Amino acid sequence: MAETSVYLRHNLENIPFYPLPDGFEFASYKKGDEAQWSDILAATGEFIDKAAALDRFHQEMGPAEDLDERMIFIRNQNLELIGTVTAWYGTVSDVEMGRLHWVEIMPDYQGLGLGRPLISKGMQILKEKHGRAYLKTQKSSRAAIHLYRKLGWSPIKVNQPHA
Repeated sequence: MAETSVYLRHNLENIPFYPLPDGFEFASYKKGDEAQWSDILAATGEFIDKAAALDRFHQEMGPAEDLDERMIFIRNQNLELIGTVTAWYGTVSDVEMGRLHWVEIMPDYQGLGLGRPLISKGMQILKEKHGRAYLKTQKSSRAAIHLYRKLGWSPIKVNQPHA
């Protein structure tokens, strides 16, 4: 049985700011980071393995010329990329808007206070490029939905094609 998707929207006003904890910093995407992006998404279970994640990266984001402005990583003190968010393009219910996409943190780093700063950073980038934004998550991701709601995201109904 397929998991139910939940869509949330944000008007990109009053974006809260959360600093990263000591020992972590943000880093913009640079060519070659797709391997680490794939590691992160495979580790969080978004893809069955790194190869599948890398294929998706190339399909969805490979042709983008502005990925260095839209994809952000969290880097630890060893300079390893351990989290990511993309302030992407999207269409929901036939309306073009920004999309908060691929919000992921490596399992060993979850619960360390990195989620709020990562989402907030993604929202700040979206605000620079779009007037409003949406995100899509799974109904079973209750903790993530709770966090998004605390950051001002609200549920929307969308026109979804029937399978």
